[in-house]
Amino acid sequence: MTSTGNAVVTVLANRLRSIAAVLVLTLALPATAAETYRMDVIVFLDLSVTGEAGGALTQPDVSRALALDNAAALSAAGITVLPDEQFGLQEQWQRLRNSKRYRPLIRLAWTQRDPPAERGPALRVRLGQAQVAGSADGFGAQAVSPVEGSVAMLLNRYLMLDSDLVYSVPVGGSYQSYTLRERRRMRRDELHYIDSPKLGIVARVSRASQE
Repeated sequence: MTSTGNAVVTVLANRLRSIAAVLVLTLALPATAAETYRMDVIVFLDLSVTGEAGGALTQPDVSRALALDNAAALSAAGITVLPDEQFGLQEQWQRLRNSKRYRPLIRLAWTQRDPPAERGPALRVRLGQAQVAGSADGFGAQAVSPVEGSVAMLLNRYLMLDSDLVYSVPVGGSYQSYTLRERRRMRRDELHYIDSPKLGIVARVSRASQE
């Protein structure tokens, strides 16, 4: 083989070694750590809203909502529901309790790994004993809780809180419902207020501490 041929072989061999080294380093790199966020939510009632009538009885869509005690499903979705003693909006909860206008109803905190951009798992929220509403013969009857619905954390371009809540109250022999259905962009570490007739939300999202 000529000296020129030897040089070409040497160059090719060096390039192959370089490519192999890059592949080895790439395979050795650890996988990117999943980002975990924390959401703290308070659902409250506005007692000052009395003159505005609610709508006809309605129910929220809870088809993708996970029960708070369904540990297996929550774990599979990367969600950890935090115990009440770790709730992060205690001061706001107490202020609402001391207010004559508002009544805090539900408080919930959870962490979630890599929240989905759309149609991900939601958390089922419910307050109060369900009552049967419907006709006297039971046809079309349905169980109605004072507060029913779901909340979810989403992450596309921004972190978002997706809420679908219904407050139902008996009026005469029927029920009226007030809804809070909104998707709100959340700035990290800031308090956000979402309100509608009767129902409101105070929420904060932050990056969860990594262990």
